[in-house]
Amino acid sequence: MDVISLVVMLFVLFFLSNLGSFIFKKMHLPGMMGEIVFGIVAANLVIVSLGDWNLLAQIGIVVQTPISEGSEGYNVLMLFSELGIIFLLFTVGLETKISDLINVGKTATFAALLGIITPFILGLLLMYFMGGSLISALFIATIMITTSAGVAAHVMKHLNVSNTKEGKIIINAAVISEILALTILSVISGLAVGDTSPAGIAFTIVKALGFVAAALLMTLYVMPKVHDFINHNRRSDSPNWNILFIGIGACFALAILADVIGLSVIVGAYFAGMMFADYADEWKLIDEVEPLKEFFMTFFFISVGIRVIFADLMSWEVLGFAVVLSLIAILGKYFACAVGAKLGNRSLDRESLNLIGWGMVPKAEVVIVIATIGVMSGALDPVVFSCVVIMAIAATTISHLMSEVGFHKKYGRGGYNPAGNDNQSQL
Repeated sequence: MDVISLVVMLFVLFFLSNLGSFIFKKMHLPGMMGEIVFGIVAANLVIVSLGDWNLLAQIGIVVQTPISEGSEGYNVLMLFSELGIIFLLFTVGLETKISDLINVGKTATFAALLGIITPFILGLLLMYFMGGSLISALFIATIMITTSAGVAAHVMKHLNVSNTKEGKIIINAAVISEILALTILSVISGLAVGDTSPAGIAFTIVKALGFVAAALLMTLYVMPKVHDFINHNRRSDSPNWNILFIGIGACFALAILADVIGLSVIVGAYFAGMMFADYADEWKLIDEVEPLKEFFMTFFFISVGIRVIFADLMSWEVLGFAVVLSLIAILGKYFACAVGAKLGNRSLDRESLNLIGWGMVPKAEVVIVIATIGVMSGALDPVVFSCVVIMAIAATTISHLMSEVGFHKKYGRGGYNPAGNDNQSQL
């Protein structure tokens, strides 16, 4: 492929992705959902041939199938996609402050834990009855437990309810869910490519937990000293991108280390971000890395859409699985988190429990990343991957709509007003 063809390809995909993001944001839905939906639409309108003409073939993309090799354009798209995954998870980690987790309340902890245990078991049972392998069942179970902390925070901020008791519980519980889901993923991704004998499984678990423990210890005890050293030796007029280089260097280093020991690179990227999270605002690190993330993440979400082919879904069996998967993911998370919140704080009324339950349902970027790792490792069938993408879109959209209705009913369309709401009960 020549340079012009490559540039045209990137431009078309970038345009479609951002158009989808723009339209969904106008509807007050997460932009990333628009990128995925437009990726699906683009794939099914132009990859599946319309007569003898195919747009993506014109710009050099040949989607890999069992009988065709990927073109150079497709390989570039996948490379950009994988970089997008790394930068995305690094940014998610930057928004996960270890100092906030230490102060997480009882209610958020109970909501998170029950919201993990219940969907995990339901996911395993679903795949057991579907006849799936153990690894595929573990991937689906991990997908079921995840709550998108980024989407949850976006919704709370959009509705101006971040400082309500329900908003705080949702955001804290979502962060706990995300950390535990990625910790579990570190084990499962190791099993997907490693030794599945009892000794091999035990070794993989030890490696994964050791990696996570080491990352958390570095965050707590090493990074404060690194912070002081950098600030002491950094000139007052030093540009912020110097810190960006350090952060990205750490991100790549931990991603490589995770890969070397047989874990997923995104686990390394996520915990690298967490190491810098407490200082990200001070160093303006999120602002610096955001353009990189947004650029490469665009191609990741487009690549997700390209993998979802409508023809694969045109059977009652597959559609039935997608519906059941979505119902379990949505209702299982909703009821489990609501019950968990009630166990943590008996004083919460039904309205608050309803808000917490719906607020914990969204599944977006991390779920899609986990599913992508599953299909790339061969643990998940491409048809199952398509069903997971549909489930993520459905869960995120329903959660957003139900949260908006519920919070507007309780706090009005203006959101939370500290002067008018006595809403600071213990979390």
